[in-house]
Amino acid sequence: AEGSVYGEAALALTEYSDEVEKLAVWLPVTDEQLEDVDGIGDWLNVQLRRMILERLDSQVLTGNGSTPNLWGAFNLSSVQSQAKGSYSIPDAIHLGLTKVRVTGRAEPSVIFMHPNDWEGVRLLTTADGIYIFGSPNDAGPTRLWGVPVAQTTACTEHTALIGDFVGYSGLFIKRGLSFKVSDSHDTYFIYGKQAIRCDMRCAMVYFRDEAFCKVTGI
Repeated sequence: AEGSVYGEAALALTEYSDEVEKLAVWLPVTDEQLEDVDGIGDWLNVQLRRMILERLDSQVLTGNGSTPNLWGAFNLSSVQSQAKGSYSIPDAIHLGLTKVRVTGRAEPSVIFMHPNDWEGVRLLTTADGIYIFGSPNDAGPTRLWGVPVAQTTACTEHTALIGDFVGYSGLFIKRGLSFKVSDSHDTYFIYGKQAIRCDMRCAMVYFRDEAFCKVTGI
């Protein structure tokens, strides 16, 4: 009421420790390759960066949390689960969304699906052969029940992952992508070779396991 004391809120937090892990890759290259091919250095940097980010994508979803792996949402101790069973894929996904909203008290921000699994959704047709998700002439919506679907091979095939990554997860980057080049590896100096390495250090943290749900058997 007006002029009355405000209601006091409380947050129940449990302290946990999580390791900052390193994602790393390296590539050997000769002096001649670096000298003779225009733009090769920049191209190699792009490829190494892509390798690290693909590894990060995989770890965020399927990492087991055992060093040097990050925690992946699929492997959270209290992640929710919904079996497809006799439901259609869209129906099973909706049941998972409801679990995130009701039990997890969260709002799903993304659905991760393997491209092979999304194909089964994109090709759904009505009884008279009309594509539900739009004509083959159109890209069609990449959404289910209004929630964006992210297609990635980092996702376990036949299992989708629904989660409130915006509200209940955090990628904490201790050190961003870093590149170094050296000819001091092994016998590289006398053989005219160089080693290019790329790495980053980060931790993936989840604040509420129940804000995530995997849908199996799709």
